[in-house]
Amino acid sequence: MNYQKDQTIGSYVIVFPIGRQDGGELYRVRNQQGQLCFLKVLDSSDSKESSLRRDITHSNVCRWLDEGKTDGDLPYFVTEFISSEALSDRLRRQPTVPVDDSRTFIATLLRLLRELHSQGIAHQSISAQNILLDLTGGWADFRLTNFANAVQPCNPEQVDNDLQGVGRILFRLIFGIEAEHPLRMPNLNTDIDNRLLNVIAKSLNESPEKRFESADIFLKALLGQVEVEADTETNATVPEGFSKPKGGGFADVAGMAELKKLLNESVLYVLRDKERAERYRLTIPNGMLLYGPPGCGKTFIAERFAEEAGYSFRFVKSSDLASIYIHGSQEKIGELFNEARACAPCVLYFDEFEALVPRRADTHNASHAGEVNEFLTQLNNCGKDGVFVIATTNQPQLIDEAVLRRGRIDHIIYVPMPDEDARYELFNIHLKNRPCADDIDCRKLARLTEMYVASEIAFVVSQAALTASRTNDLITQQMLEQNIQATTPRTTADSLKRYESMRQQLEQVASEQPRIGFVR
Repeated sequence: MNYQKDQTIGSYVIVFPIGRQDGGELYRVRNQQGQLCFLKVLDSSDSKESSLRRDITHSNVCRWLDEGKTDGDLPYFVTEFISSEALSDRLRRQPTVPVDDSRTFIATLLRLLRELHSQGIAHQSISAQNILLDLTGGWADFRLTNFANAVQPCNPEQVDNDLQGVGRILFRLIFGIEAEHPLRMPNLNTDIDNRLLNVIAKSLNESPEKRFESADIFLKALLGQVEVEADTETNATVPEGFSKPKGGGFADVAGMAELKKLLNESVLYVLRDKERAERYRLTIPNGMLLYGPPGCGKTFIAERFAEEAGYSFRFVKSSDLASIYIHGSQEKIGELFNEARACAPCVLYFDEFEALVPRRADTHNASHAGEVNEFLTQLNNCGKDGVFVIATTNQPQLIDEAVLRRGRIDHIIYVPMPDEDARYELFNIHLKNRPCADDIDCRKLARLTEMYVASEIAFVVSQAALTASRTNDLITQQMLEQNIQATTPRTTADSLKRYESMRQQLEQVASEQPRIGFVR
């Protein structure tokens, strides 16, 4: 940046150098009245961006205020300032946006483009990076920025380029990933009707003549005012058994802060920002193994992971892959992964993984060994195809070692017993929205339930609720404590020692490493 904080450009004092933007450098500045503004110093005196921006007056474009020249004779222009963040930054934190909010945002953007195109202006850089969301407003409150590549007058091809940009943003809002070519519809959410899917497919069709001709027609299709025919090549149906879990993702997880941090920083970060991962040559993870005592919420965290990632999800039991025919299970395994690739990105969740990939050295059954070999083949770099595997087990020592190598299962994570803080959160979660007396002390309940797992705490609360319901009374502290006394935890100190030994062997960590936390 050529200017730093507290320097002046004309009569404007620099508050913060924002960074490079197409065609110039962007700064946050104050005018002589002390008001914040955006100021852009253009790279060339031949730039037409300032004069073009002067003529645009729309509520979704920052209002033009002033123009001038720097001491170096470069032109600059000034626009209003809004407290904002780029849409791209919002989507890194919130990969998907509810359908209604997405529709509102895209409809507003199309109305803006309809007006610009009617003035013969095409923006030519429609992207999430060039849209500022007003932090004080809703999804209709944004500003389109960066007109460095805008043209006037524009031709149909340039209009089409703008509309494709809108289609790519719509795809990203709905599915949480960038659109690829050839176009595939991943993560089919039950909230998304076929009409919206058809609109997305048409906006990004490979053939220009099949895309929307104007922002007005695109807008009417989005609002359901005109019908859009289905593109049978794009709108492939999701294989049976795949769904998108409904819930709050990691917000529904009690405790387990270190595990959530690990998954966010080592797994979800790479999955969400594929372009950056490819730029830095980061390895796309294939999957993870969650192991630990029964009842500690391994299935729950797998489902919440799928929600957090915004991925389709399939729960796979060993019986789903069973077959009475020789090599029949191998064929089913191959079909399962092919279906997963067809609706990628998705999560395949394998419960009781040791039953699917047992140690080949311990079996003399050729069919079982063949099934393990098929899993090894399918797991190899499946992450590159958008398939993330989550496997859970209570007996990791029974899993074939070849399955657990890097490039197949990349992360092996111990899910421990809940500590006191996690148990406290679990009681709060399970008692929420139930008729409770004012005397309930969740901290005391947490102290009374050492060695209890998530399912046992849920059982204690459910039994107390059942007792209260019989007489239509409130759930009380006494009811909960009585049910704690009547419920014996099934995890023993000896079994925990065995799991700690497994943990040291699998992860090669010291036994005193801090516990991660817990899920409900």
